[in-house]
Amino acid sequence: MINLAPVITIDGLCGSGKSGLCQALSRHLNWFTLESGMMYRILACLFLKKNIPISEKFLTSVLNDLDHHFIYKNGFICNIINKNFSKKYIMSKKVTNTASKLATFVYVRNYLFKKQKLFRQLPGLVANGRDMGTVVFPDAIIKFFLEATLENRVSRRLEDFKNQGYNFEFHILLDEMKKRDERDQNRQHSPLKMADNAIILDSNNITFLEVVQIAIKYINQHDYFKD
Repeated sequence: MINLAPVITIDGLCGSGKSGLCQALSRHLNWFTLESGMMYRILACLFLKKNIPISEKFLTSVLNDLDHHFIYKNGFICNIINKNFSKKYIMSKKVTNTASKLATFVYVRNYLFKKQKLFRQLPGLVANGRDMGTVVFPDAIIKFFLEATLENRVSRRLEDFKNQGYNFEFHILLDEMKKRDERDQNRQHSPLKMADNAIILDSNNITFLEVVQIAIKYINQHDYFKD
């Protein structure tokens, strides 16, 4: 029997702080990282660059282009690289909305599901997204689910956009994120939901550092990390 590398998953709605927590825990453990949302964002960038409709007709060719953004080593994927797209553009509202729409395609999710599995390697993997603990890595040793109100998530995302040089009205972004939440939770394939054995991290009234500290406390208490 093959001994699979351990996985810690982080799921939650947009703007809940998944990416930041994922990076912090990866550094703490010195494990590999999977930012599943980045796959959809780069795929969205490729569609927008080609200026073609979001349609199943064009999925195969664009997904083949996406594969060139993965770094392979010994049969595993070690990293996702951003070719020709700035971080500012990748995180832009236009790319975000396009990525959210692409995530509703079953063909896209099945293709990326196979790629996401290839990130699992020793010493371990911290993966964040919307179906990491329920669909992609249901056997993860620890599953976190980040919770925050829509208003708090909008405020945080506005701050992120401001730091990137974008300015949006609160009510406009709130409406867009609300629609995205509905797409994520109600899509037919792999909808966002909390795993039955997930640990809820409520970040509403605490700082990001406190969220990280709470997560690390849970990790240290797990049998896998005990001597």
